[in-house]
Amino acid sequence: MTENQLKEKIVEVVKREYRNGMVNMFEGNVSARFDGRYFITPSQVSKEIMTPEMLIEIDESGNVLKAPDGLKPSTEVMMHLEVYRLRPDVQAVVHNHSPYATAYALCGLPIESDCMTEMNLTLGRIPVVPYGTPGTDRIYQGFSDVIGSHCAMLLANHGLITFADDLELAYSYAEAAEKVAQTLFIAHQIGSPVSLPQQELEHMRAYGESKRVQRINRALEQARHISVPV
Repeated sequence: MTENQLKEKIVEVVKREYRNGMVNMFEGNVSARFDGRYFITPSQVSKEIMTPEMLIEIDESGNVLKAPDGLKPSTEVMMHLEVYRLRPDVQAVVHNHSPYATAYALCGLPIESDCMTEMNLTLGRIPVVPYGTPGTDRIYQGFSDVIGSHCAMLLANHGLITFADDLELAYSYAEAAEKVAQTLFIAHQIGSPVSLPQQELEHMRAYGESKRVQRINRALEQARHISVPV
């Protein structure tokens, strides 16, 4: 993927989030890594009018390399960079305030289920990072204790953050997390969800975890291969 294609993809993801009710004008941000640099969405720009030319280019320390006049990077840029620092396999980060997932975050509850097969095979348990003030370094101080091999985390009293070695996958994790949170909420309104057989549940969780770890290792190997000069 070229630089321009990646920037176009970032804007496409932002607009899909907006259309799907996962963010409003003032919420959420998306970033992607490219050749040692990062592109991130600007602060206080309507998702409807955002264009690839509006994206901010930064380095690994958060210094702005390129920015259109009058635009600034998201105030949560350092949160994104912390994910990239902790997980070298990650190539894209998606942060939003999708309603059902954020409701779990507001209640300080992880998104987890003994009854949903797909969740245990793909996302696994979505943990909660302790509260930190948005836009400050405190919001990501708990990341190192939680991130592990997860592909999604809840930010207490704030929202959802997902990440992957591919931007489309990072978005798909965000979409899936919201759908799971919504389904669990509805199920609990109807009655008491029925748990899967314990042995099968344990097998699913172990298999899902192994697949996530394998993908991380493949991405790390690919990143090392790309960084080796020829």
